[in-house]
Amino acid sequence: MVAGVQETRRIINIVVFTVLVYSATVALQIYQPITGGYFNLGESMIYLAALLTEPIVAAFAGGVGAALADISTGYGLFAPGTLVIKFAEGYIAGYLVKRFGKIYRPFYSMLAGGFLTAGLLLFGIFFYSGEVYIGPGEWAGVPLETPILNIPVWAWIIIAFVIGGLATYGLSKNIVNFSESIALLIGGIIMVMGYFLYEYFVSNPLTGRPPVNAVFEIPVNVGQALVGVAVSIPVASWLRRAGFFEKE
Repeated sequence: MVAGVQETRRIINIVVFTVLVYSATVALQIYQPITGGYFNLGESMIYLAALLTEPIVAAFAGGVGAALADISTGYGLFAPGTLVIKFAEGYIAGYLVKRFGKIYRPFYSMLAGGFLTAGLLLFGIFFYSGEVYIGPGEWAGVPLETPILNIPVWAWIIIAFVIGGLATYGLSKNIVNFSESIALLIGGIIMVMGYFLYEYFVSNPLTGRPPVNAVFEIPVNVGQALVGVAVSIPVASWLRRAGFFEKE
């Protein structure tokens, strides 16, 4: 009976978080002309699943939800890589959260919060201040019309300190542990490495871009991971404190 309840809960979590990953991925897509990829917020929901559920939930939701987003928004070339990369990212992040989740270091928790705040600020100012391209970009070399958004520096200052401050609060109160944030960042490293290899050996050659262009998306994907961690920590903290998910 208990096993049946657990299996039902797992299926429900998989469905819910797959939808959340898909929604977060398509909600904001900033096109990267140099590689044909895009920045998105999908990592935040993958990491949220890793913090609140099981590794297999984070893995399935990350791989399938993000791959479906690629397919449905004109980035289908990346879907096979996304399926594998984000499945691995979600599973490793979820596994390490369960493995390291009991470790609490107050000083390092505050330091991690400051790191996330500074990382968000620097990432936003250096890479996404000014004009950015929103929505689908090129598919198989066919240019698509892309609306342009202008993001001022002051907007990134507000975003960094609000989201970073909330993440720091969650970490300082031990609602989400410092070690859990490290687990998420390790998952992010898997994602960064995975997309570099996929773009270098697969997507860039297929679209006629120089393979070396994959290097230029490394900082973008690092920033995507930092944003994902910074967003997921306060959301997970609120859900844990509200009792929706028990911290193991």
